[in-house]
Amino acid sequence: MLKIIKNKEIKIGAAIFGAFFLFFIDHFLKIWALSALYNQRVTIIRKWFYFDLYKNENIAFSLPLPQFISFPIIIFIIGLLVYYLLKSIKKSFGLREIALIFIITGAFGNLIDRLRYGYVVDYINFRFWPVFNLSDILISVGTIILIVFLFRNRKK
Repeated sequence: MLKIIKNKEIKIGAAIFGAFFLFFIDHFLKIWALSALYNQRVTIIRKWFYFDLYKNENIAFSLPLPQFISFPIIIFIIGLLVYYLLKSIKKSFGLREIALIFIITGAFGNLIDRLRYGYVVDYINFRFWPVFNLSDILISVGTIILIVFLFRNRKK
């Protein structure tokens, strides 16, 4: 039977390792997309799901915002989240902190793209949704976990 980890330092270490692992997987997939998907599409499920290279110069859900505005905002938000995470870890380590780590990891992955290429490398294409990447998934999942956590704790 799987034992629940109770040691806070082990949890934090595992979460940080997981964040680095996901960051590097995302980075690897973006490098793969830039080389393997240039001028071609990989079909996973015909007419529904593809791997496509999309160079996203916009922000979330491809909303347009000039980089001279988005850079400072993104950096400020990541800084606030890191500050809140470090402050929060001193008290406890649970779902809220894991959600923050997901959001920070995803935001940092996309920020690195913006700094390196001038755009975010997106590669997952469901025909009914804007093209996205693993960093976007981390941000979305982290946000959902955080919202659920906040609503559950609000009721207590």
